[in-house]
Amino acid sequence: MQKLEPITSAVSLWMARIGGSALLGVAVLIVVEVFMRMFRIGNMSVGTELASYTLALAATWSLAYVIFERGHVRVDILARKLPDAPRSLLDVIALLSLAIVGAALFYGAYGMLSTSIRLGARSNTPLGIPLAIPQGLWTWGLAWFTLVAIGRSVQALRAVLRKDLNEAARIAASPSTDDDVEEAIAETASRLETSEQRS
Repeated sequence: MQKLEPITSAVSLWMARIGGSALLGVAVLIVVEVFMRMFRIGNMSVGTELASYTLALAATWSLAYVIFERGHVRVDILARKLPDAPRSLLDVIALLSLAIVGAALFYGAYGMLSTSIRLGARSNTPLGIPLAIPQGLWTWGLAWFTLVAIGRSVQALRAVLRKDLNEAARIAASPSTDDDVEEAIAETASRLETSEQRS
């Protein structure tokens, strides 16, 4: 499982980047549409539809990357006061709950996608996009998120069972202030090293 971590992390990062780039592209398209209307050059009226698809894609395609960054919001005021072992177990349960939510969302999305494919459904807009395309991309994002959440949950649980609580925390715990400081120091050192190599 740990051998796959660099691959799944890289795939998740690139999916998040693609989603973010798509959002940026749609934002540019909407700005172009606004200027076209302002100067009465024309009226494309496709930005709103594409923005809704892109927002769904960007959201679901970034969820798996957030798991690797341990960025999902969690209220853990009480958990932080517990000893290491029960806190690690709660971290695993929290991560597993993400997997369960992801599976439920994927189940619903897959059902909707299957219906759209069966009916050959298209958007009721000038573009007439087959709904299976945006729904398929959205469903894939949810599927990947669910698989990553399950994999990370298993990885964290195995670490807890072998009493490697540092590894379990690295996988499932919310970042602490110390983690944030260490990350900032590492990032600064990396930038300094890069600038020294350039000069």
